Amino acid sequence: MANGNPDTADHTAVYVPGTDAGLGNFAHDIKRMTNLWVAADSTADGKSVSTITWLGYDAPQGAKRAAFSEYADHGASDLNRFVDGIHASRATDSPGHLTVAGHSYGSTLIGTAARQGDLHADDVILTGSPGVRVGRATDLDVPKGHVWNEEAQGDWIPEAGRVAHGHKEYHWDSGLDSVIPSDDRFGAHQMRTDTDGHSGYWDEDSESLKNQARVVVGEYSRVKKETW
Repeated sequence: MANGNPDTADHTAVYVPGTDAGLGNFAHDIKRMTNLWVAADSTADGKSVSTITWLGYDAPQGAKRAAFSEYADHGASDLNRFVDGIHASRATDSPGHLTVAGHSYGSTLIGTAARQGDLHADDVILTGSPGVRVGRATDLDVPKGHVWNEEAQGDWIPEAGRVAHGHKEYHWDSGLDSVIPSDDRFGAHQMRTDTDGHSGYWDEDSESLKNQARVVVGEYSRVKKETW
């Protein structure tokens, strides 16, 4: 479901929802992308914007199923094909600027898509990520410095999902551990959030939403970052 026209938009964002996403509650995810579309359009300096809510995979239903990687494994190639299709269907000479954004398990799918194939995006936004199954931002098929992460206060999913979906690494001083996008060594830009919990990243007029919008329209210098 698209807001705006992705065939002609100067800036397009594809959103991948996470656990429990489905047709029965799809309006909830569409609302998130409508909020992002409005926020991005207001800061796009006259450029056109489109946001797409993509439900092209079988999302895990329930926390127990979300611990398994098979849903991301099965959906990764579908996401890559969809992103390639956006490029192929462009109705203008300009390639446009494309962001792929994932929430929760949707971020795990994005990482898996990059690991399995080529994710032809300009920027990646991760929100409430439990891990993307790669260990560094540079593994996500976008230019260096173009991976952006948000972890809000009170969002317990990133730590809870670390064991299941974080990238496993062995370090001589700490042994085996798992890396998620909120870790410094992952190398993502940590964007400032002012929302609470796992589902508030798209609250209207929030800094969490505005920061995502700035990335979508390429206004990187205006993104507010965390100072942990």
